[in-house]
Amino acid sequence: MIQYINILTRDGKSLLFRNYGSSDVDRDLLAGFLSAFTGFMKEISQSDIKSTATDQFKYYYTIIDVIIIVVCTDLEDEDETVNSKITTIRVKFIEKFGELLSSGRWTGNRAIFRSFEKEIDDIILGAIKVSIIGLGGVGKTSLLHLICGKEIDLEYVPTIDVDITSFNGEELDIPRSIVLWDFAGQSNFRSLWKSLLDSTDIALIVLDSSFENVNYSKDIIRDILDKHYKNVLVIGIANKQDLPYRLTPQFCERILSEAERDPPIKVHGMIAINPDYREKILAILREALNKIIH
Repeated sequence: MIQYINILTRDGKSLLFRNYGSSDVDRDLLAGFLSAFTGFMKEISQSDIKSTATDQFKYYYTIIDVIIIVVCTDLEDEDETVNSKITTIRVKFIEKFGELLSSGRWTGNRAIFRSFEKEIDDIILGAIKVSIIGLGGVGKTSLLHLICGKEIDLEYVPTIDVDITSFNGEELDIPRSIVLWDFAGQSNFRSLWKSLLDSTDIALIVLDSSFENVNYSKDIIRDILDKHYKNVLVIGIANKQDLPYRLTPQFCERILSEAERDPPIKVHGMIAINPDYREKILAILREALNKIIH
């Protein structure tokens, strides 16, 4: 994994630093250390990305006009993947701040570069994937529209294969982009669920709050999520709480707990066709997202 990225001036002033590893790094000390490398870096062209390795990490570095970008990775990271991310960061950073830095108008205030943190996180870490899974007709698409603030169609229209929707994390105070995957729930599409769940960070398993549906959903957890995606955070959504004979979220949670997942699945009541529930689902997502990014 990428441990950290540092964007600094040629004289060693750190403009923007993002640490993705578990250890603390003194960025000013690091900037002073890296500035000593400028003699070597002068030998590389503007388009080059060079690397060097120590016993523990690999360091990639490149020069663009008046700035240096340094990325520290684990030894097993692939050059092609890292170089692609560095190139993307280099292009986007220069587009946004290149003229300011080259003109000499920058006053030394590093706070102006914070607006670029989200773009770096998206490039380095990728968007957060939230998969919405459940049987047909339980309200997955209605929940997707509720999250995105879209008008909800009360007529049931089955999803074909998967519906992928981008969502800006700023509304949730999350400094990352979010991608919502709404899985088709009909039986002929369920064989695709295992592959579609790849790279999922959070799975929302949607229930229609009926006894039969909740029991079947428990099997989904046991046969797919527990077997192949043990580390995915799973949240239960007991939808259609406005209908008669529905099970309470607490009862749904008790049934799903038989899957013995760790941590246990928390189930929240929901009426996805009611716009008043939007704040509730956003709060649920905000709490879940904070768990996986901190």
